[in-house]
This record gives sequence, C-alpha cells and structure tokens, in this order.
Amino acid sequence: MKYNEILSAETITPQIAARLEELREARTIVQKCLKTVPEGKLRVATAKDTFHYYFVNEVNSNGKYIPKENIDIAKGIAQKDYYEASLKAINNEIEFLSTTYKKYSAIDSNLVYDQLKNGRKPLVTPMHLTDKEYAKFWSNVEYRKKGFAVNAPEFFTSKGLRVRSKSEVIIAEALYSMGIPFRYEFPISIRNLGYVHPDFFCLNLRTREEFIWEHFGMMDNLEYAAKNTEKIDMYAKSGYILGRKFIATFETSLNPINTKTVKTTAKQFLI
Repeated sequence: MKYNEILSAETITPQIAARLEELREARTIVQKCLKTVPEGKLRVATAKDTFHYYFVNEVNSNGKYIPKENIDIAKGIAQKDYYEASLKAINNEIEFLSTTYKKYSAIDSNLVYDQLKNGRKPLVTPMHLTDKEYAKFWSNVEYRKKGFAVNAPEFFTSKGLRVRSKSEVIIAEALYSMGIPFRYEFPISIRNLGYVHPDFFCLNLRTREEFIWEHFGMMDNLEYAAKNTEKIDMYAKSGYILGRKFIATFETSLNPINTKTVKTTAKQFLI
C-alpha cells in the first residue's frame, strides 16, 4: 500500500466543512431568488421539432399558450422550477454532509496505530504515517544528484545544502522556514527530454502531492527565455503543467526574486 493513498480525517473533514459552507451560501441565494419568481407552472409541448409553452395554474390545468412575445413568462417559470429543484438537491446534500461530518469527525481509522499499547507498536508496520513520519520517509529517498562543474561558484544553504545560485538559496531557506520538504535537483523523466533535474521537488504534506519547482533566473536573456519556454512546454506534455504539479518563479536583472514572493507562492501550492 502506498502511504500517500490514504487521506486522513484531518484532510477530509475541512473539505466537508468548506463544501457545507458553500452549500449554505448557495441555499440563501436560491431562497432569495425564489421570492421574485412568478407563480404557476409551465407545460412544454413539442410540435414539428418546435417547442410550445403553456402557462398552467389552478384555473387552467391544461395551460394557456404563451406566445413568443411573452417568452419572458416561460423563462421566469422555468427559472423558478430550476431554483426549486436546486434547493431540494442542496438541502439533501447539506443533510447528508452534515451527518457525515459529525460521524467522520468522531472516527479516524488512522488513529488505530496511535491507540496501540507501547509494547505492540514496535511489532506493527502502520498503514498511515503522521505528517512528521511521512516527511522523514519522503525526504530520505536516495537518488543520484546532479554534479557541479569544477569552477562553479559555491552557494550553500543554512543546512549545508549546495545549490547553484543566490536565488536558489532564497527558495530553499523559505521552504525550510515553512516546514516544506523538498529534494534538490531530484531526477524526473520528461517526454522528449529524458531525465531532467528540476531545481526543487517539493511535497505538500497536507495533500501528499508532489510538485516540481523551477526558478528561471535570467528571463531578460532572450536565448535563455526561449530555451526555457520550450522546456515549460515539454514539462506540460509530461503532465507537469504550470499551476498543477509545476511551480515556477521568474526574475530578471531589474526584478530579482525575493523571500516574500517565494513564500506567497509556496503557500498557494504547498501548504
């Protein structure tokens, strides 16, 4: 079993709560709209591939024909019917999710290991790892790192990791400070490129999703920009699409990267 295939209650219950809030807001809007719609029902008949609309009420159960110039009457009643059906569906979903939220919040199969007695824990391999355990497991994966040229400038992070630029130091330090696990220049396979080493391979601990993070540091150099624009397209063809599994930051000589930008970007995708 893959560790990242299990979603914990900590992940699911906030999503249920957010959906409930969204549904309650939608219900309020629909209820407000229903106060402005016309009375009556709508009957739709078809003749020679043409729709004909009839206004139905208690006086005329078969319906009074609505001519084209009064089509707004048909639209208003159809909209009301849509609102009523939507309100019913919204209420059913709210009822279901409210019950699910209460029950699911009270149970979490991932806690079974935590509740084992101390004498049993060493004998058991848990199906679920805590965020701290998973981060350690994920970060300790061994891989062949990309080498440095003999005369390449040396840049080191506060944890002793050698990187290739001051900008990469800024990114690494931001990830450290935010508790975001990453692998530096972890090799991945890209169609038509073979194995490449994106600057950072990052983990969103909350969702257990992995993202590549490339920093493009010379975007005012036309040759560099053209080359890396093509690289971005290659990434997309292998499923690493900007904003989805792929984070990118950019800078020019006049607009250098800064810690605030890096942290804002990290929060959007990795927290």
